[in-house]
Amino acid sequence: MSNYTKATDFSVKDSLPSGNTAKIVRGTEINDEFNAVVTAVATKADIAGPTFTGTVTVPTLSAANIAGTLAGTISGGSY
Repeated sequence: MSNYTKATDFSVKDSLPSGNTAKIVRGTEINDEFNAVVTAVATKADIAGPTFTGTVTVPTLSAANIAGTLAGTISGGSY
């Protein structure tokens, strides 16, 4: 999985003086940003029906049956 990391700090461009060529936002910079977002999103699990491979680790798992609201089975691990 990949988290999104900005490739270009566009806010720095705002503080540059008018006429400075570095102030211009270039298509390649925007393209790099979109590619970083696409990679981050594409490597995340879907919320609805995620599919995992390998070993899935849950840092803390707790379950409580409160007024019959807990249903289902937890299996396949050590508890």
